[in-house]
Amino acid sequence: MTEGYLQILIESLEKKNTVLDKVIELDKQQAELSAHQPMDMKAYDKTMDEKGELIDEINRLDDGFTATYELIKDEVQAEPDKYRKQVLVLQELIRKAVDKGVTIEAQEKRNRAALENVFRMKRQEIKQMKVSSSAAATYYKSMSRINTVDPQLMDRKK
Repeated sequence: MTEGYLQILIESLEKKNTVLDKVIELDKQQAELSAHQPMDMKAYDKTMDEKGELIDEINRLDDGFTATYELIKDEVQAEPDKYRKQVLVLQELIRKAVDKGVTIEAQEKRNRAALENVFRMKRQEIKQMKVSSSAAATYYKSMSRINTVDPQLMDRKK
């Protein structure tokens, strides 16, 4: 029975690694999207939504893994030699998952910096447009005053 649970744990970690690969791929897509100007926000949002679904799946897999491991933990710890092969496979799969997690974290930091750069550039564009429209309004206002003559006081005495 414990061997069956260990096999479930192995399959769970394999699926998690597959999902992590998909997240890495989506991170790469996000990096490409933020590198192109103007940035396609709809496509970027779509990748964010897909990534959110994958992260939810990872969380479900982790919860299932933890619950299953709790069922067999005592027996595996009591007889480590009996389950050595499966435990070594589990350790290797966990190592791969952790490495992929580190890769994802680094990509996320790069993507965040790139996105902040895009937003900074957009803010500068908006600021420049406001300055330009303000200057144009001031110019038109001053030009409209040139052709008008202020009322003059006239002395009607001769």
